[in-house]
Amino acid sequence: MKETNTKIIVTFGEVLWDCLPRGLFLGGAPLNVAYHAGRLGAKSYISSSVGKDFLGDEALRRIEASGIETDLLKKHPHFPTGVSVASLDDLGDATYEIVEKVAWDEIDVGDSDKSVLDSADAIVFGSLATRSPSNFELIKAILESTKALKVCDVNLRPPYDDPDRALELSKFADVLKVNEDELSVLSGNGEAELLEQVQSLHRRTGVKVISVTLGKEGAVLWKNGRFFSLPTEDVVVADTIGAGDSFTAALTIGILEKRRLEVCLKRALKLSSFVASADGAQPEYVAKKVLS
Repeated sequence: MKETNTKIIVTFGEVLWDCLPRGLFLGGAPLNVAYHAGRLGAKSYISSSVGKDFLGDEALRRIEASGIETDLLKKHPHFPTGVSVASLDDLGDATYEIVEKVAWDEIDVGDSDKSVLDSADAIVFGSLATRSPSNFELIKAILESTKALKVCDVNLRPPYDDPDRALELSKFADVLKVNEDELSVLSGNGEAELLEQVQSLHRRTGVKVISVTLGKEGAVLWKNGRFFSLPTEDVVVADTIGAGDSFTAALTIGILEKRRLEVCLKRALKLSSFVASADGAQPEYVAKKVLS
């Protein structure tokens, strides 16, 4: 039975190993969101697939150790565990080469998983996992049947950056998170001022809550014509991997907890700034200390 006031978050998409110059780090945006949602007090599940291999076994071990529920995490019978080769520039920003035909390209959700999905307070999903047609159809079916808050974190990474597919997926969302470049592409109004772009994206998707992350400039949050903007925390950046995912987690939890929009945005920026100052996407921390 669900614990009183404990939010249940289901994230859908890729689980993979980021191969960085300094080693292997377990990640994937949906897994990062699940990790941070757990740190923020939620009961989080990851719906994904890993391979029947060493990297899959190690991923499962670490995911379980981090407190993320693994009921929806399956082992693919044939495909290997996902891998992404990442490189960092002088500012700590990452670019990725994401291996294809891996386990998370064929996520499996069966009848036995229905009770978890039905109990979810929020389902967080992104565009990268929909590079495979089977995942695209699966997440659409899940979103069409759920009563949970639907949070779409767009992730346009070439060559998996089809704007039409991202727009179609975004139309299922209650909350949409994009970065400045993604906003420019998806709004269809990239030469306009930021607020005009956000309003254009709202008209194209129908999404009522839109957040735009602006890197060092902070982020904005728009809801039904109300527009909030805050700067980011002044930190020394170690790397930006996972910072956006922690922002998504904090924003989702804040909305579920019915916090004021300004507070949701402030907490999301505080957490993402902390993650950017730490090594890796899933650093250890106590939420109350980071968000105080």
